[in-house]
Amino acid sequence: MTPDMASMRKARIVVVVIGVLLPFVARLPGGPDWMGQYLLGGVGLLLFVSGFNAIAWGAILACSLAYRRPASLVLPALFGFAFLAWGHYEVDLRADAQASLALVFLPIYALLPIAIGGALGYLLDRHLRRAAAA
Repeated sequence: MTPDMASMRKARIVVVVIGVLLPFVARLPGGPDWMGQYLLGGVGLLLFVSGFNAIAWGAILACSLAYRRPASLVLPALFGFAFLAWGHYEVDLRADAQASLALVFLPIYALLPIAIGGALGYLLDRHLRRAAAA
């Protein structure tokens, strides 16, 4: 395994860990009551949030398949995770009975920022490859 492949594997693991923890960490600034909306819903809510969030971090992992340098992965991760963190922080599950639908649509809406970051990451990756070859 080349050093770049090993580094990319580590970067992908970091993306998965951040993706799984992000919805819960994004709620921390709101305090224990705000965090409790996600945690006190039981195992079902935890799986629901984590399962739908896999759409977003899975898309970031899919972007990484086109890259050779781990630094390129920063752009789709930054764009996608920033949008998701904002969304999970803003969702108030007690506001309305349909508020939980946001948990379904947030990762789907995050696909656009991830795609933009993925395209920019691809351009960065090509630039880094050219610079290394020169």
